[in-house]
Amino acid sequence: MKIKTTNFNFMRVKVQAMLISATIILIGLLSIVFQGGLDYNIEFNGGYLMQAAFKDKVDISEIRSTFSSQDFPEMEIQEFSDQNSDKYGTEVVLKVESSQQDIKVLEERITEVLNSKFGEESYEVRQSTSIGPKVGDELKSSTLQAVLWTVLLILIYITIKFQFRFAVGAVVALVHDILITIGILSILGYFFGFEISLSVIAALLTILGYSLNDTIVVYDRIREDMTKYQGMEFEKLINTSINETLVRTLLTGACTLFVVIILIIFGGEVIRQLTITLLIGIITGTYSSLYVAAPVVLYWEQLTHKKRHLKKA
Repeated sequence: MKIKTTNFNFMRVKVQAMLISATIILIGLLSIVFQGGLDYNIEFNGGYLMQAAFKDKVDISEIRSTFSSQDFPEMEIQEFSDQNSDKYGTEVVLKVESSQQDIKVLEERITEVLNSKFGEESYEVRQSTSIGPKVGDELKSSTLQAVLWTVLLILIYITIKFQFRFAVGAVVALVHDILITIGILSILGYFFGFEISLSVIAALLTILGYSLNDTIVVYDRIREDMTKYQGMEFEKLINTSINETLVRTLLTGACTLFVVIILIIFGGEVIRQLTITLLIGIITGTYSSLYVAAPVVLYWEQLTHKKRHLKKA
């Protein structure tokens, strides 16, 4: 069955769409400023993380009070559950972010407290991670470089394949996607303790690729239609191109979205940060291909058109 081509006037609401985007970005940036920056996990800040599974049921408040009395005021303790949790009474994640203390000493102190209070045989260490503050700083620097290099190479690639105005539109759309995603993650961090981890960075780089793919599909059709419909008003031409690729864009987005939602539901805590970031990015990336990347090209065309007329006058 052939799917009928739509005939929506996307560019009619381009100003409203950009105002919505600007508002969401502003709220996200205010959230980051209000919280004093993004909430990075120990992979970036340095510290020690232990996932401990107690054989018997233990009240998590008792664990908190035990470490609080042992001069661990900054320790974060969360109950943890996955597909293997039914084998244990209580499973918790103990996390201490520290840029001052020696990580090895920190690990030994945590183990000593657990052994003295609950007994060495009462729990099992399922996972432990320790990262020094210097490594965390290097990870932040590497992440920023990776994003900047990605954006720069995309700018060069699209300039060569299409035109510079298309490259600008694609980069603006990518920056839009990253800012909105990070802003929403900051808000989630305030209400639900969501942290920026390496898996989140991996998701952000994946979002860049996904969003760019959608944008290039739209741009490629605009370029074809510029030859096919010579003399057509440029705004109408962009609307035509978006409508011609809309079904493909929505079907691709929906299929990817279904997979991510299934992973959020059944993937467990281990990949929860990755999948939530992807969910936000896929929705944002699909939206930006229609309401950010395309309008930027339209505004660029209108601006250069005005300049050409002024020169002739």
